[in-house]
Order: sequence, then structure tokens, then C-alpha cells
Amino acid sequence: MPPPSVIASFDPRFFRPCTFPLLRELGYGTRVTVNNGVGPDDPSATPMTVSMTAFDNAGGTIGSTPEIATLAPGELIKLDIDAELAGIPDAPEQGDLVVMLHVVPTKWAAESSVDIPAAEMMVHARASDDFIEYHQRPKGVVTGVAYQTGPLNDPRLSSTRSTVCQAPKVIVTEPVDTLFSLMNLSTRPDYADTVRMDFWILGRQGERFVRSAVEVPPFSFRLVSATEVLEQAGMLDDYRASGGMGMFLGLSKNGTLVPLSLTRNRASGAIACDHTLPPVFYLSTWGGEARLRANARLEQEFFADLSTPVPSPAQVRA
Repeated sequence: MPPPSVIASFDPRFFRPCTFPLLRELGYGTRVTVNNGVGPDDPSATPMTVSMTAFDNAGGTIGSTPEIATLAPGELIKLDIDAELAGIPDAPEQGDLVVMLHVVPTKWAAESSVDIPAAEMMVHARASDDFIEYHQRPKGVVTGVAYQTGPLNDPRLSSTRSTVCQAPKVIVTEPVDTLFSLMNLSTRPDYADTVRMDFWILGRQGERFVRSAVEVPPFSFRLVSATEVLEQAGMLDDYRASGGMGMFLGLSKNGTLVPLSLTRNRASGAIACDHTLPPVFYLSTWGGEARLRANARLEQEFFADLSTPVPSPAQVRA
């Protein structure tokens, strides 16, 4: 069933969100370059206001800021998120948080509910790559990744919600670890679903080293350490002996997660970030029945026992 052409009673704060985890517990600060990606010559061009909401890592709302900035069509701005959190009095100085920047057309900035043309929202979502930048304090190591967090886990926009994560970038060689940040987001403020991702860590030849799972509450993220998962399963030495490189293969059936990979040198603090593109970027026929068949085949091959409990990795700490 196709999504409606107009989404009724939509909270405009979720029109064009930019959402990211803070990595404060690993020793990094966060800066974000957010843009009004639709230029002045586009029929959908509009000035946008920017505000911010912080969520604790149980998914609870800590608070929101007033307007931080206004962006003209095509304009961008870099924000120091750690400094902007001062605008939320209850935001803690330590601990893991998820932060959402609300990029909202000024015509709706004062509204709590509007009827939004779906096509207009998608024009802005597709033009909205934002750059999330992590910098280590005090050494000054800087890394970043550009991505979009458009409409997710919203039955008004999609009748199916699942995630396939195929990341051939699991590097585990002392002192390097690979972390996977998994965010559970939605364009509905009342969203309350915890999403489970089952995953394998595979070796370079496709050999299956360890199977595990992680559950991510709404509006939160979880960090999965490949080193920690392998160590808990007693497979760390074998994985390193095989070359210390492989693949993260994950499947969630009850919701969409946003995966980011973080390759981190635990000694120096050097870190590299990347996102994992969904299959539609590789397969032009992905979607609908093709997606359902592919997910079913993946489940049959790797996750036939999805109902069986498996050990969950602990939350990573520095």
C-alpha cells in the first residue's frame, strides 16, 4: 500500500531531523554541519529553523532548546553540540545521549501539528546529508561521517520496517576495535518500540565466528564492540589469528535501525566513522516483494532460530 500524498497531524519537528549519538563516554566531543539542502531555485525551497532535543540512552526525553539558528535555502551551519546542550538545563554533562536537530520550515515553526505533503518532505530528506564530526579531547583527533536520518519506523510512511546490515569492515587487531552504533529512531513522537538486531561476525572467508543480538530502545542507541562480542564468546584469539578482519551481518525484523561503524584505536584515540548503505543503493530492484524474499532467504540461511535467545553484548564503556 503506497504512503499517503499528505500526512495528517504530523509533528513538524520531525519534518527533516538530523539525529546522532554522542560518544562522550569514549572521550569525544561532537560538532555537526547541518544544511538546508534545497537551494533557492527549487520550488520546494523554504527558510528553515533549527532547534534541538536530547534523549537519554533509555529513550527518555531530557528536554529541547529554543531556536538555535535560521537557515536560508542552500545555507549550512556548523554547531558545537556540546556547547548547545547548555540550552537544555536538565542535560547531563556525562553519559551517552542521542541528539536530534529539528530542521523545520519557518512557516510551521510555531505549530505542533500540521498536514504535510509527503513529496515535499522527501525532497528535503533526500537533499539533507549532514556531517557528524567527532573530535577527541584533548588530543584533537577528528573524524566524521555524512548521512541522512529521514522518515523511519513510521507506519504512515512505510508498511514494512526491517534492517539488513552488511558491513565488511570488522577490524579487531590489538589495539584496534570496531564498534557498531545502532540508533532506533522514528518520525512519530509517541514511538515506543524496542528493536532487536540479530547479527553474526564473519571471518574473511565467510566463516561464522560468533552469533549475538542487541536490543535498542526507542530514541536511543547501543554501541556493539566486535572485540567484546568475540571475547565473550571465547573466539577473540581465533579471530585475530585468522587475520583480524571480517564482516558484520545483521538483521532486524521488527523495526529499522540506523547503523554506523566506528574503527577505533583504543591506545591513540584515532577513530574512523562510516555508514552502511541500505541494499537499495546496490540493487535497483530492491523493495516490495523482492525485499521480503531477500530478507526471508537471509533469515533462513543465518537466523533460522530467531526465536532462540542468544547472549546480548554489554554496552561499551571506554
